[in-house]
Amino acid sequence: MKIQTSNNSLTVQLRYCFEDEKTHSMNAEVFNECERQFIQAIQNVEKKYFEESLQIKVKPREEGSLTDILDLISQNPSVNIVLGALIGFLFSRIPQKLPKPQQTSTIVGNISKIREAIKTGNLTQEEADAIMQDDKTLRKYQSKYFKSAKKDTQIIKIEATTKKSNSYREDLKLEVERKDFDSFILSETEEKEDETEEAKIFIVAPILIKGRRDAWKGIYENHSIEFKITDKDFLEHVWNKQINFQNGTFINCELKITKTINIETEEIKITREVINVRNYGEDKDLIRKVIHRRKSYGTEIVPMPSLFDNFEL
Repeated sequence: MKIQTSNNSLTVQLRYCFEDEKTHSMNAEVFNECERQFIQAIQNVEKKYFEESLQIKVKPREEGSLTDILDLISQNPSVNIVLGALIGFLFSRIPQKLPKPQQTSTIVGNISKIREAIKTGNLTQEEADAIMQDDKTLRKYQSKYFKSAKKDTQIIKIEATTKKSNSYREDLKLEVERKDFDSFILSETEEKEDETEEAKIFIVAPILIKGRRDAWKGIYENHSIEFKITDKDFLEHVWNKQINFQNGTFINCELKITKTINIETEEIKITREVINVRNYGEDKDLIRKVIHRRKSYGTEIVPMPSLFDNFEL
């Protein structure tokens, strides 16, 4: 079987420079980890934005310092625009985001539009740069790369260059000195995403004793969940035994869901917090309103028929 390869490739050189110019070796574990993070960044972009597979080949290393040379081979010339933008992103400080032109704004964040633009060759350099800047996952690989490189104290600088297969000149040349490595490393290893939604939670195990830090247990959208309640007025009702929990007791509430993502391990931790209980009951025809002393979180409690309309603390 004959395998045809495209002449469309982008050669990337990562040159590790040392204080001693005669040094041509570095810590093997550091080198392998840097290369792994760099390749994973490329593969992340490939899986997310390219419809075709990308070949990554290692080329013979050149003399002088220690140079890692990779050939990134694709069938579509537009892929090189994205790969060039990726290299530019990984080895450049993150600038403050500038307003994007309307045309660029419509494509950034829309994976299907990006893939189609690359496939048809209609992606501009400006759009490719904006896409890379907007991709939060790439910050993780960038951070891990420089965090690994920092471990080898011999490295004083890293140079990154690219050259297209049909070009005799370098398309891109960037360098990062050791003193700037920290500016590429994330100081926070966690990202948090919050969202608040209206929820109906069936109570399985309430916490009836004031001061207990245990999580409440309930059923939400047919899933068992643990959550805490920070609505003080509702909790006062519970602690004063003014609310009785029975089989099938539910609360209608505002539920805040927080996802904490570990950038390095990709582990996701989910916490849930009921910030405002609107009403509760055991039967859809008998719903009791929770009387609040104040408006909770800017949300007005809407009066509704109840057996406890005149009940106040």
